[in-house]
Amino acid sequence: MGVIDNLGKKLDKRSTGAIVAIVLTVIGFTIFWQWKHSDRTFSELYALLSASENNRNDMLVFSLIPNLLLFYFTNFQWRWDRFTTGLVGVTIILAVVVTLLILL
Repeated sequence: MGVIDNLGKKLDKRSTGAIVAIVLTVIGFTIFWQWKHSDRTFSELYALLSASENNRNDMLVFSLIPNLLLFYFTNFQWRWDRFTTGLVGVTIILAVVVTLLILL
């Protein structure tokens, strides 16, 4: 048994997948914020996002990309089915929120 198999036995839970999805979304948001808008504070960034739809779309969509990358590995490579269920559940909820924010 390899390291991934042992890790999978410990981490293959829906709750773990959901927690990791939320953490990755926050990390993705923070990375994009520091990469594109590092000169702005969080309140200035919020004002920018609420003022322009184009700025909002990039930021919100980029935040979900780390979840998609992890989904590839957990679903197709490692077969962590319960972990993937939690990851996908949170990602779907966040995608609906992002879609609603883009449409408003």
